[in-house]
Amino acid sequence: MSKEIAVACCHTVFTKEQRVEYKNTWYELEKRKLGVTEIENGYEYLFFGDSDTLRLLNDWVSLERKCCPFLNFTVSASHEETPILFQLTGNEEAKAFLRNEFNENINMLTLNEDIKMQ
Repeated sequence: MSKEIAVACCHTVFTKEQRVEYKNTWYELEKRKLGVTEIENGYEYLFFGDSDTLRLLNDWVSLERKCCPFLNFTVSASHEETPILFQLTGNEEAKAFLRNEFNENINMLTLNEDIKMQ
């Protein structure tokens, strides 16, 4: 019987250098994102299919699973001409967490764009 993992992000598992790497890696992935769709138990992302993007995604997942062990990660990739499919999923509470994070990131991006336009 598996133990239920609490839905709580714990960035204290990172060293200072890992925190910087985590943020920089996701920032790079955001630039390579083709789209995101809400699915039943989380979110599905499409990224460019090149090897560098796949490496970045694997690096990010390696870090993210340390701080958010309640999430499930699915990466599907074939040849470089086909987008990489990445799913971040979990139970209902995990999806609510992801939705909140997703909305915070949208608000942060919107705020940054508003600041740039001023």
